[in-house]
Amino acid sequence: MERRSFTLIELLIVVAIIGILAAIAVPNFMNAQLRAKIARSASDCRNLGLAVESFRIERGMLLIDIWDDDNAVGLERLQTYFGNIANSKKATRLQRDVMAPLTTPVCYIASIPKDPLLRNPLTVATSETWTGQLDTYTYVDRDPAVPDDPWIHDHNITGYLPGNERVSSVRPFADGEFALIGSGPDGEVIQSGFRGMPYDSSNGLRSNGNITWRSGGGVDGGS
Repeated sequence: MERRSFTLIELLIVVAIIGILAAIAVPNFMNAQLRAKIARSASDCRNLGLAVESFRIERGMLLIDIWDDDNAVGLERLQTYFGNIANSKKATRLQRDVMAPLTTPVCYIASIPKDPLLRNPLTVATSETWTGQLDTYTYVDRDPAVPDDPWIHDHNITGYLPGNERVSSVRPFADGEFALIGSGPDGEVIQSGFRGMPYDSSNGLRSNGNITWRSGGGVDGGS
């Protein structure tokens, strides 16, 4: 019985076809993974935002972000109203410390989620005003009950400054407004240029920008 084997040309054609299919399939698979992470990040920010809203309704106050924990009002609120939850003698409170009152003693959210898009989640950001970002989302507010220096209006998040609205496409914070800020597909919380610039998938799936949930208007990016 005669046995017929593949020729070298036939094998090369098969390998070439497999390579072409892989070149098409792998980027689509990676993009699908990225879209899933973007959707999860937007959902996480929304859920955290709703938990903060529930906290505010029940407690009549906002959380103390990392910019407001070094003045008399912020420290007093931490000690008097929050029972010093997650406010150890560490030099820097982390974002998980900021949001700890959402999980204990009353559970407004089951757990504080990790940001799936952070490029290096185990490294604390080095920028002075973002120290404390670790592996989750950044909470920031404009609490009229906690005094803030005029020169760091809106905590120096450049995208939220009143004069930059047309460039950043982000309206300034109103009194009593807060936001949860995710890193976005570039993996960085700190953007080159404007901090707080919203992510917009129409600029490219992997374009720069933060995914942000704002109490005054929902998701800035990732929708």
